Amino acid sequence: MRSPSAVILAAAVVGAFSQNASASDFGMPWTGWYAGVNVGGGWGRTNHTGTETPDATNFDLTTTGNFNTSGWVAGATAGYNFQIRQWLIGAETDLDWSNIRGTFNANPASGPLSASTQLNWLDTARIRVGWIWSRALFYGTAGAAFGGVTASASSLGNADPTDDFNRADTQVRFGWTAGGGVEYAFTDNLSAKVEYLFVNLGTQTQIDNDSVKFSTNMVRGGVNVRF
Repeated sequence: MRSPSAVILAAAVVGAFSQNASASDFGMPWTGWYAGVNVGGGWGRTNHTGTETPDATNFDLTTTGNFNTSGWVAGATAGYNFQIRQWLIGAETDLDWSNIRGTFNANPASGPLSASTQLNWLDTARIRVGWIWSRALFYGTAGAAFGGVTASASSLGNADPTDDFNRADTQVRFGWTAGGGVEYAFTDNLSAKVEYLFVNLGTQTQIDNDSVKFSTNMVRGGVNVRF
């Protein structure tokens, strides 16, 4: 017959082992505030469509059709995570500088035409929902997107100089974003991530009569510090 002290000791050892195994299964605690930086690239599609009859006061173009955009993004990130066993829910925002842009050129009988679109900056506010395995977090994310988009258009070198047109306009656009990624915690306070986002900033009239559509794909890497 075992002594009570031996039974208590054995139970304590089993309990400690079970607790450590459980902590290992669920990984590190992700709950809390964090901030970091990110950098990456983007590629997408845009188009320009005239909304008025062409004349000397507006852009002489019916439509460009879709044309490609590409470039880089870089900025800062902040957010808050709440961990429930192996699940995580959180809120994240970021602000990136951008030079994602593209240009369309054509040379009709009326004279050379050019149209371009550039994303100057992008701000997102998103919800993250993820699953934790050891020190890795796999997550999906979606939310609102805001961006500064510059549209420019020109029609130069015409036989009649009064028909020349060269203008640009920058507007803040509102849309949505969704994507996903993976984040890995190297220590209790430092993690790195890779994520994909699709951003749709919709269609908006710029330069008086130029309806401009913009969307982009982005892949970003980032480093976060938890507090």
